[in-house]
Amino acid sequence: MKTLIITEKPSVAQRIAQSLGSAKRHSKNGITYFEVGDTFVAPAVGHIFGLMEKNKGKWTYPVFDIEWVPSHEMNKASAFTKKYLANIKFLGKKCKKFINACDYDIEGEVIGFNTIKYACNADPLKPSVKRMKYSTLTKESIISAYNALEPTNKGMAYSGLTRHKLDWYWGINLSRALTIAVKRQRYATLSIGRVQGPTLKLLSIRERQILKFNPEMYWQIEMIASREMAKAPGDKTAVKKMAGDKTAGDKTARERVSSFHIKDKFKDKKEALAAKDNCGDTAVVISAQKRKYEQKPPTPFDLTTLQTEAYKHLKIDPRRTLEIAQELYTSACISYPRTSSQKLPKEIDYKVIIDKLKRIREYKKSCETLLARKKLKPNNGKKKDPAHPAIHPTGEMPRELGGQVKGVYDLICMRFFATFGDPAVRETMTIKLDNNSEIFIAKGTRTAEPGWHPLYGKYAKFDEDELPDLKKGDKLDVDKITMHEKETKPPKRYTPASIIREMEKRNIGTKATRSNIVDILFRRNYLTGKSIEVSPLGLSVVDTMEKYCPDVLSEKLTRKFEKEMEQIESGKISDEKVIEEGKDTIIKISGEFKKKEIEIGKSLAKSMLGSGKASIAGGNAPTLGKCLKCEGNLVIRTSKLGKFVGCNNYPECTYKITLPKGNVKVSGKCKLCGYSILSAFINKKPFRFCINPECPTKKKFGSG
Repeated sequence: MKTLIITEKPSVAQRIAQSLGSAKRHSKNGITYFEVGDTFVAPAVGHIFGLMEKNKGKWTYPVFDIEWVPSHEMNKASAFTKKYLANIKFLGKKCKKFINACDYDIEGEVIGFNTIKYACNADPLKPSVKRMKYSTLTKESIISAYNALEPTNKGMAYSGLTRHKLDWYWGINLSRALTIAVKRQRYATLSIGRVQGPTLKLLSIRERQILKFNPEMYWQIEMIASREMAKAPGDKTAVKKMAGDKTAGDKTARERVSSFHIKDKFKDKKEALAAKDNCGDTAVVISAQKRKYEQKPPTPFDLTTLQTEAYKHLKIDPRRTLEIAQELYTSACISYPRTSSQKLPKEIDYKVIIDKLKRIREYKKSCETLLARKKLKPNNGKKKDPAHPAIHPTGEMPRELGGQVKGVYDLICMRFFATFGDPAVRETMTIKLDNNSEIFIAKGTRTAEPGWHPLYGKYAKFDEDELPDLKKGDKLDVDKITMHEKETKPPKRYTPASIIREMEKRNIGTKATRSNIVDILFRRNYLTGKSIEVSPLGLSVVDTMEKYCPDVLSEKLTRKFEKEMEQIESGKISDEKVIEEGKDTIIKISGEFKKKEIEIGKSLAKSMLGSGKASIAGGNAPTLGKCLKCEGNLVIRTSKLGKFVGCNNYPECTYKITLPKGNVKVSGKCKLCGYSILSAFINKKPFRFCINPECPTKKKFGSG
């Protein structure tokens, strides 16, 4: 009796076939498949079936009549899947048994389930259909999984099928509603989704905080003090540079320390000047405290932590990190990357993996250090995943790697080593100095015992600010007192890495889809920039939905469905119940949409005016003052040439005021004319000016 093993990708089909025995390679219509004894191994190529509306008629909403159809029938971009489907259908007719060997996660379960059901005409829940469960693609792991076949994971399959249906209902119906509304005013296509909406709202909240932020001036007083170093005879040491000391060294043997006034931020310049002027030429140490603390080794990588560390150290976008990790997984170099686990189970033979990695020159020293230990125990984290362990190298020798792929592999290996390390010991020192009753504080931290740091190598980055060994009563000469003028900063923008961590924290989306959701929002022109900025269009979509249809953006509603899909997987709730709830929700939202279609369309159309050459902030950005040409308001706008001030009545009004290049921010109101004051950072120094070209201050950069 013939058996057909279906894999998610061609490279995995080859690896499984070669692991199971002497594999014969065949080709049909340019698609390769393998034969091992009485078993065929053939690849799908991701989702070769997708959801589509059954009876395409009038473009309306809501619609729920959908069916699974071959992907190549849905869109031209999936035309390449047609030959893979034909190949599986051809082999499926020869077989009575089927094995789903796609990735062991919800998407892999759905891919295999649909392929067996629709391409092979077999019931995936029958005993003749089995599931291979593996976390690495090493030969040993594949053989072990093949010898321990399981039934189809019904809960995982139904949870995945339900997610696809809900996402289709949400995405198609709400995107149609938006597009139909806005087309009444101007031609455009907009979209929104079940997870996209709450994510966009989350980003827009931060954007609003930044746009509304009004910076305030403050002053800090820095004191640099020093004393002669006690030197042994013949010691040629010059200056020991201390924490925060930005002064150039001199040829005298002195220890210097940089400290700041205990008040930190003075909001009153006169008060700051008085404190500065009160300082004398000598400072006395009134306390010097040291504190040591243990720094545990890092936990093993789950997907989100790998993505955030790769962005932090390698500047690789989270979506690209996942692509690279998937490549390394299909090459058997690492374990399955789409995991939320921070645990390395005992079943993994750590010593065997480390012994194999010792063959790589860069890792030899770390491997020898770990292999010399009697016991290897990782510092496992709290997060679990029932399907897969934390991400780790398998010990399989990778082919020659380069660029970003080499960087991600190196990061995974070094993290693996570091989890077995000893705790590091860090020491902080806080010194209080008295200068004529003005109290200053200096803080420094250094590594006392490196512990796991060398095992993590260049990824263990910590500030080493060592202070001199001072004690109470020591006197220092004051070298310099500086008063720094600064501005308060707005909240930081999300990065592609920090937003997926925030989404995980709020249970928005899944570990496998979060980076893709953010990428979709960029493609929709709702977001821009590496430090994520919500576009005027994105803000307008959020504002409009918040006003007329808030359920579209509901984080609570999205979390509810996420929880229910987890309950489908565990068998606590039926998929039919969740799908019906989803339909009811869409019907409710659609009803609200249709009642307010005209208002929604007008609101969105206004923000889309001028979306070609320049994006308009309109009502989404702070008003800087009345337009000097019409009754509109001046706002900051962006074109390909940079930012400028323009009228929100564009294109009817083309009035503009050019701005200097660089980072320009609103920093207050002009006391003479009431228009906004902007700060432009020129040569790292803030330059403040009124935007009004007719202001008595006469500070302008040009007008049109």
